[in-house]
Amino acid sequence: PTKVEGCMDTLAINYDPTATEDDGSCVYAQDVEGCMDSIAVNYNPLATIDDGSCEYLPTQLKLSSITINAMPMTNNGATWDWDITGLTSDPDVFYVLKQGGGDIVSSSSQDNISTFPISFTENLPYTINNLSQEYTIYLYDSDVGGEELMGSCSFIPNDFITDAGSGINITNDGIDMTLAIEWIQ
Repeated sequence: PTKVEGCMDTLAINYDPTATEDDGSCVYAQDVEGCMDSIAVNYNPLATIDDGSCEYLPTQLKLSSITINAMPMTNNGATWDWDITGLTSDPDVFYVLKQGGGDIVSSSSQDNISTFPISFTENLPYTINNLSQEYTIYLYDSDVGGEELMGSCSFIPNDFITDAGSGINITNDGIDMTLAIEWIQ
């Protein structure tokens, strides 16, 4: 076969359909500025000039607070354990944030909860490095009678990456919580 040098880019005004080897002679009617990195979320395959506008998906998530908007205030119809004073049955709530197979990454507590929302910021912020792993936030009542699981909510950060907001809302079995977050690249 005969080697034919010429412009092989179909977007060029001097595209040569018979060319078998690109000789770098392509001429464009108008240069197109844009992101030329194919792994960027805003990659522009038509761009001929890289304008530095490339954007990438976050690689980390910083969790700065956990707000409990609602949770069961009874234990299958019964009150939670009495507190140490014996005067109230409002739960002493603590959360445990677990990563994947159960590593505890953060925890905190608040006593005698009777109104909502409840906001946890102690032991936070926590930076999540594995955005594809499941994280579970367990809520416990910790009173005189011991620890009782009130419920839990789970999330996988990558499931929320397209929202790109500053909060994630998760619910499960009467528990409603909002996570204040920041996406980090």
